Amino acid sequence: MDSGSPVSSTTESSGFFIVIRLPFYYCYTMTSERNENESTGAMYESLFEEIGMALYVLDGEERFVRIAPLFEKLTGYSQQDLAGKPFKSIVFSGIDAAVDGLFRGGEGVALKREMFIMKKDAAPVTCMVACIKMNASGEGKYVGVIVPKQQPDPEMEEKVRVFAMAVEQSPATVVITDRQGSIEYVNPKFTSLTGYTFNEALRHNPRILKSGMQSREFYDDLWQTITSGKEWRGDFHNRKKNGEVYWESASISPIINNKGEITHFVAVKEDITDRKKAEEEIRIAGAILKERNDEMVRELADAQVVTAMLLPGAPPEHDRLRAAFRFKPLEAIGGDFFSFNTLHEHRVGVFIGDVAGHGVSAALFLTLLRSLTDRLNGAVGTSPSGYLKGLNGALIDGGVFFFITALYGVFDLAGDGAAFRFAKGGHMPPILHRAGAGSAEVLWSGGIPVGLSGSAEFQEITVDLKPGDRIYLYTDGVTEIRNEKGEMIEPEGLRDMIARSGSMGLEESLDHIVDEAGRFQGAKTFEDDIIIIGFEVIY
Repeated sequence: MDSGSPVSSTTESSGFFIVIRLPFYYCYTMTSERNENESTGAMYESLFEEIGMALYVLDGEERFVRIAPLFEKLTGYSQQDLAGKPFKSIVFSGIDAAVDGLFRGGEGVALKREMFIMKKDAAPVTCMVACIKMNASGEGKYVGVIVPKQQPDPEMEEKVRVFAMAVEQSPATVVITDRQGSIEYVNPKFTSLTGYTFNEALRHNPRILKSGMQSREFYDDLWQTITSGKEWRGDFHNRKKNGEVYWESASISPIINNKGEITHFVAVKEDITDRKKAEEEIRIAGAILKERNDEMVRELADAQVVTAMLLPGAPPEHDRLRAAFRFKPLEAIGGDFFSFNTLHEHRVGVFIGDVAGHGVSAALFLTLLRSLTDRLNGAVGTSPSGYLKGLNGALIDGGVFFFITALYGVFDLAGDGAAFRFAKGGHMPPILHRAGAGSAEVLWSGGIPVGLSGSAEFQEITVDLKPGDRIYLYTDGVTEIRNEKGEMIEPEGLRDMIARSGSMGLEESLDHIVDEAGRFQGAKTFEDDIIIIGFEVIY
């Protein structure tokens, strides 16, 4: 080709010819013959105004130097918009990866590609793009033209337009890289999140975001997964341009062409920094709660030991009175309490109570209760009503904020006869089973819970007993057991259970009652502490 002749290239596409006859090399050559004061820029401006084509000039880094007025009209970009920006910035890289092919020709060789050009309003337009590499010095290294495709595919362009708008307006970060991992496209969300502009991110590897907090093995696994054609999902600990760190949940997928080759990788990422912070706060709170729970468990274990020591290990022994009990505590410390006191050879006292609540506070109150009852045994142990009145006054005067349902009874066993005297405050009534009668009776009486009122009075009841007669005391953990219909045992139901066990021995009758209560409930474990105490007058 003669150096004085204009460079000419003719290309064919879609049934028409794009003819490029551009005397750029000639113009560069003639520059030396012009007035030295006339700048190359002025020459471009004059030339671009005269040629009715969408021409562009790029520098050696493929960045825009000049565009013709028709280029601006076609794309919506002004000279100021594009000056210094890479040619790839106006190409929708997710659709066409052939941009690099435009710049692979030798000097004076014109190449063309069909691709989607993204207009300034983000609308895609299918164009034939031609480019020629110059061999002259100066600011322009590449000169080319874009021509809208004369027979566009409306359906495809609409799909591209919708896709482009979705990506541009997506609340998620979208990053597209080439096969080697160099960034070709980032959407606006990427810029707003990371602080890197499109041009700053272009041609860089996404590793510019690495915070250094994740291992090399982490990234090796990622790369191995996506280069094998599989999708990778995971969380990134990244760093913004300003140094601030953040978390992203990412899905990275390969784009495979019709030949089965990977051409690009697409990453869709969501900022999950707030979620990670919340998870960390929950983790820390969980650790604190666990530590406190462990401490509470230790305290409860200590309290359980103390509670167990407060309760009697065996029933009292008397030659005219047989006694037995069954105690089924919950795993948590309950507030059920009972004790025996042998006043002298002719009298046996029994106290049973139920504190509202469970746990360490209930255990502490039971410790106080044990101290108070031990003191009352010697002072008023023979008077059930006086016993409860004394306990009530001690709780009220001591400012204790607990109340207790309680019953105190005394068995009088002097001579040939026997009697049971009792008083109760809000507690479950005793049940009397007469020997050989085949029936039982609930011994009702009044009285409010102990510790509620300083003026409380407690009614005292006396029942005469004969040999073989039995008295049963219990807590509401027995009578408030519910079945699947929501029905409770109630004192009347317990009375019937006791009547059915009358032919059994005292110990056996207690086991029978507990078993029947379990069958009534239908569950493997009871929902409250259970205490049931049986007494039988013997010959």
